[in-house]
Amino acid sequence: MIRRGLLAALLIVVAIGSGFLIANSLVTVPLMAGAADMSARPTVAPPQLQNAQRDILSPAQQASARRSGLLPAGVRSLLRTEGVMRHGDFRWNDDGVAAGPLTIWVDLRTQLISVFRDGHEIGTAVIVYGDDTMESPLGRFPILSKHRDYHSRTYDAPMPHSLFITNTGVALHGSPMSSRRATHGCIGLPDKFAQRLFDAASIGDSVEIIRSADIGAPRRPTATKS
Repeated sequence: MIRRGLLAALLIVVAIGSGFLIANSLVTVPLMAGAADMSARPTVAPPQLQNAQRDILSPAQQASARRSGLLPAGVRSLLRTEGVMRHGDFRWNDDGVAAGPLTIWVDLRTQLISVFRDGHEIGTAVIVYGDDTMESPLGRFPILSKHRDYHSRTYDAPMPHSLFITNTGVALHGSPMSSRRATHGCIGLPDKFAQRLFDAASIGDSVEIIRSADIGAPRRPTATKS
């Protein structure tokens, strides 16, 4: 499975909102009142964040992201991901981003995780998740506990760098990555990304798992459980 980054998805949403032809269907999304005026006002980012590694969102893009549900409120910039992202790919760059709590955003449809701090994306990766027989839960969850070297007794499987978000065993953790793999409800991450997220996250940080509206993306291939 190949997925484009969040900025590409957001640009598609903006195009649809303008009435462009997508996948042989004309889809329109009502624009927020005053959005045109907002887009004329520049978005100013701190100098340390104005670099080739990061895309600063315009006010119109921020408004479109909120309406579409692609991003949490308050996001001001995204990491630049050239081309496409495949399973195992990730980006992490928190240079110049102020310290503070994380907001972790997981979209099951796009199969992407984004990690935000102070309104700026500092990490993104392609994920694996639960299949139709054991689905990953939707909703907002706090990180309840952290376990660097957890091993599942139920499934006799390693779950490195686990961040547990439910009392029933759902966690974000390092996992083998493939378009034909699924978990037993957890959010599986590339191992190196999981380690970085584990080191950056604190108990109580927010994890939101969503399934954004389908705008013509292909369905996920039939998966086999790991």
